[in-house]
Amino acid sequence: MTVRKLIFLLFTFVANLSHAQFIEHEDRDKRYLVPKSPDVTTPHKVGLFTHMAEVGPSCKVSKSSSPVPLQRVSRDLSAVKYDAVLSYTLKEHIDKNNVMALMVVRDGKIIDQHHSHERRDTDLFTSFSVAKSMISIMIGIALDEGLIKNLDDPASRYTNRIGDSIYSKTSIRSLLRMSSGVSFNETYTGKNDIYHFDQAMRFNSNSSVLKVLSDVQRSSSNEGKKFNYASIETTVLAEVLRGATGKSVCQFMQEKLWDPIGAEFDAWWTTDSLGNELGYAFFNATQFDYAKVAVMMANEGVINGKRIISAEYIDQATNVERQPEGFKFNQAQMATGYGYQFWLREKPGRYFMQGTYGQYIGIDRDSKTALIINSADNNETNSIRSLRTYRLLNAVINNLNSPTK
Repeated sequence: MTVRKLIFLLFTFVANLSHAQFIEHEDRDKRYLVPKSPDVTTPHKVGLFTHMAEVGPSCKVSKSSSPVPLQRVSRDLSAVKYDAVLSYTLKEHIDKNNVMALMVVRDGKIIDQHHSHERRDTDLFTSFSVAKSMISIMIGIALDEGLIKNLDDPASRYTNRIGDSIYSKTSIRSLLRMSSGVSFNETYTGKNDIYHFDQAMRFNSNSSVLKVLSDVQRSSSNEGKKFNYASIETTVLAEVLRGATGKSVCQFMQEKLWDPIGAEFDAWWTTDSLGNELGYAFFNATQFDYAKVAVMMANEGVINGKRIISAEYIDQATNVERQPEGFKFNQAQMATGYGYQFWLREKPGRYFMQGTYGQYIGIDRDSKTALIINSADNNETNSIRSLRTYRLLNAVINNLNSPTK
């Protein structure tokens, strides 16, 4: 065999091996590769973030039996400008933050919509920690229905599947506020708690939510007093939800949220190897259906003439003025407050569902405005990106409040 033929065969083998690492459905997947691994450090984030449900175990949240599309009232907001150190237009915001899709909704109607990187209306965008707010909404529904009796109950009242874990003794309210008092490092600076937690949940062929939670034997101090962002606490809430309802998160969500809001598309939750939804991230849905959740929240729990969740729970969860000391604006973290898995702005009734790499659902109760953004930013966390997004929502609201020319 000649050297030239050996080189050719080696090149072919390497090319085929490389190709085998990716999922391909259509031509755009050749331009925006879809990795088969859920590793978010990939340079191919656009493909991964719109196909996350395919790269690991997941369960389906079926679309509504009676889908209700949002109406459209077109208005080009590309030139809307805001200041955040420098001045940016909405169009520049999309370009500078690697936004894949952006939608503006007011009064239940789609006002403007943008896509980039060949993304489409029907794409499923992964949520990252926007999923945490979805878990909170379902906790609220379970509370409204009496399946959860009291938010001050310990998790152990609703599940005995996590043994003597310190989290079994933590109240649901403290878990919602991420104030268990249990030490957990989620700074994305190396191989700390969040790294090991995520590895155990998503990169282990025998991954088990219950084992990970049961193994936490740390101590707790000053529960309910101090905010400490910890994704593991939302996973505990997902387990509380399963125990309280007797249903999987996917099943409960389909029956109590996805079907009633008139969801147009199936959605998917990433699970462990045993089918338990992770809860802390990786819910996947279209922007149309994320927008319906936002419309429902902006309307204080009502959409399509149906009440989905009580206005009282939403206000407890999202009103910055109702949070205790340590969770108010500028107290949970600089320039933000924290409610029940929602990031709170200084203005009451304005808040965000927020996920790493640039996922945002901003809601303003008074103007009934929502801003839905799904990005493939290379930065996991970016306070400047978040500041820009907060300012963009404010600018959009001001623009829509002004008469059209």
